[in-house]
Amino acid sequence: MAPTANSIQPRPQKLAQNKARAVVNAAELVRHPDHRENHQWILRSGDTVLGYVEPTYGGTSRSGRNGWTGRLGGIAGRRCTTRDAAALDLAERWIRVVTAVPKRTITGDS
Repeated sequence: MAPTANSIQPRPQKLAQNKARAVVNAAELVRHPDHRENHQWILRSGDTVLGYVEPTYGGTSRSGRNGWTGRLGGIAGRRCTTRDAAALDLAERWIRVVTAVPKRTITGDS
């Protein structure tokens, strides 16, 4: 379930707030194809993969899980108590990234 060429990538690109919120509002949380091995869920909206939600470990529960976290571009977010809360945190971070103004380099490339 890799994003296609015309999907929105998680990088600063100054996407309009309304468009970014529309993408997030249409997003759904689905099981990763390798869910049995990695226990991940995918937050996606159409062809656009916003990120991944996965369990965190290190707690004192019987399974060792202590919550859920959203992974955006390989970077884990804060730990949340539920999978839906982690998906919401992931969506908020995705909106912040794609609506940010791209930083310019000395050569003018973004």
